[in-house]
Amino acid sequence: MWTSPELKAQTDAPNDSVQLEEVVVRGARVVNRTDGKLIFPSEEMTKSASSSYTLLKMLPLPNVKVDDINETISAANSLMGNVQVRINDVEATTADIQSMQPKEVEKVELIDRPGVRYGENVGIVLNIITRKVTSGYVVGASGTLVPKADMVKGNAYTKLNSGNNELSINYSGYYSHSNGMSTVENADYLMSDNTYNKVERNTNDIINRNTMHDIQARYSMINADGTAFLTTLSTSIDNNPRYFNKTDVAYSDGRNTTEIIDNSEKTLSPLLDLYFSTKIGNSQSLIANATGSYTHTDYAYQFTSDDTSFGYNTLGKAWSLKSEAIYENRMKPFTLSAGLCYVQKYIDNDYSGDANLVSQIHSSNIYAFSQIQGSLGKIGYMVGLGLSREYYRQGETKYDRVWLRPKLNLSLPLSQCIRLNYTLTSAPASSKLQNMSGMSIMTNGMEYSEGNPELIMERRDDHTLTLSYQSPRLYTQLMTFYRHNDHPAMQHVRRTEDGRFAKTFLEGRRIDMLMLQSYTNCDIIPQHLNAYLSAEMLNIWNDGQDYSHRLTSFNFNIGLTAWLGNWTIMATMDNGYHFMENEYESRNIFSDFVSVSYKYKNITAGLFCQNLFKRNAKIEEVENHNHLAHKLLVARNRDTSNAIGIKLTWILSKGRNFKGIDRDTNSLKDKETGVAK
Repeated sequence: MWTSPELKAQTDAPNDSVQLEEVVVRGARVVNRTDGKLIFPSEEMTKSASSSYTLLKMLPLPNVKVDDINETISAANSLMGNVQVRINDVEATTADIQSMQPKEVEKVELIDRPGVRYGENVGIVLNIITRKVTSGYVVGASGTLVPKADMVKGNAYTKLNSGNNELSINYSGYYSHSNGMSTVENADYLMSDNTYNKVERNTNDIINRNTMHDIQARYSMINADGTAFLTTLSTSIDNNPRYFNKTDVAYSDGRNTTEIIDNSEKTLSPLLDLYFSTKIGNSQSLIANATGSYTHTDYAYQFTSDDTSFGYNTLGKAWSLKSEAIYENRMKPFTLSAGLCYVQKYIDNDYSGDANLVSQIHSSNIYAFSQIQGSLGKIGYMVGLGLSREYYRQGETKYDRVWLRPKLNLSLPLSQCIRLNYTLTSAPASSKLQNMSGMSIMTNGMEYSEGNPELIMERRDDHTLTLSYQSPRLYTQLMTFYRHNDHPAMQHVRRTEDGRFAKTFLEGRRIDMLMLQSYTNCDIIPQHLNAYLSAEMLNIWNDGQDYSHRLTSFNFNIGLTAWLGNWTIMATMDNGYHFMENEYESRNIFSDFVSVSYKYKNITAGLFCQNLFKRNAKIEEVENHNHLAHKLLVARNRDTSNAIGIKLTWILSKGRNFKGIDRDTNSLKDKETGVAK
């Protein structure tokens, strides 16, 4: 296994100067760049993978968690921000990834130091580059069944190509009926007479039924000169007809009661997206798009106990418009990118019942950015600056602020195998709209949850230093990550006059985080056996208005993949993520996952199991360290204990045109409705 001189010359070049058609790759799967890495799947991977999700799960993607069963891609921990998935440099939906065959993936760009063009809270970008094939069609379907969890999901899709035109239709559905979860919570409430009211809550009757339907239709036209036009119409219907839990409550003074929470929610979300891109000469390009969406929500909440009843209904409506234009010029010394994004949103939530309120929220954002990326000698660099104007109004409360969002990436090869990277990011971080609703909701017999319309945005500064080593069979990296949150929105609890406790969010002092992480990926037997190991130490400082909490945790994750002809075996295990934010300390418990699949022509059959040899697995512990209302909750789930599932995938295709641009409407959907829950 070796790297050609041509490929080595491209390794130190800026992002846009990497031209794959000019190099020959023979075995080396990872190529370093200023903003991340190029990863080339091996032939064995593309042949054995049953789906593109499975292929991505096989690749060495530090800090990226790929769930090929639930078909999700996320950051390995919340510190890294969101993962944005793109196909041919345009955001991709679940439907796009489902309909993409593994053999059509040429390379994957892992951009773990994304520039300012990618927007707020995007920590990692996966850009999947596909091979250009001939016109034709693809038809496919997949289904997953987990009998113990009463869960079934599936999707069906087709894409038709003719010349420069493509038409695609995709449907996906999901159903689950969960009743295997239970929780035990012990709470200590400090009363006004300095005595503690100790409460034990046992919840063994939890029912959660949920159905989802997504339909997407898309037309695209791509000319030979690179000009592309794409329009997408989609709608999502999410129906949660019942989330019910019944809790037996025992107080230290001898009182016993039963508390029942019964919720239901239905959401309809249509969306229209228009996208246009064109090339200007050989080195310039222009992208423009506009997205309009509407979300209609019917939400009902009912809390009852032996002596208390509280309930409300919400009719929620949310409209949003997002438009964007990006210009790029690939000049010899560097690549210049500049753009402008505008977002307008209006939310109208009408609460009736015990919570009688009309909450109207007007918000807008104008974001302009510019960045240059290139190299000075051996040092690769990216320097970017964004200017964001945030406007928010709810009733008499409003703010209008301007933020600077600078970003710097530096990359220095210390040798042919070793590279040092540094990233600095400074950006605003907004609060969740539901925390700003002004609503007061009873959550149990002792507690309320209150919104705070006066919450404002915080500033967040991130520093990342990474040292990586790469050889033909081994990739390893050591990363130091530090985050400073200045005056963030943090939990605050007060005791009310009637002896209950109200939780809200106020401006705190700081939340600081320091993470030391090691990641190693090794081809133990090339083309047959691969292993990875990720381990980290996390230190967190939480300083609110009237409290300070510290946490040091150790987390690890290990995985193995074996390719044995038509068989693929995958196994992962981790010790559970241990994290703390505000006063909440969360400990996910040790978990394991094993899957075996067999591929025969166009059909792949798989069997998987989660949490082997466990009857009622503990899945999480959550502790609230507040001095007025201290609580420890332990959650268990029979449905995910020793749970066995089956997945079938079928694909029928004839040469397709993959000049096609896949446009992400799923990520464009504005799902934040501001509904208080």
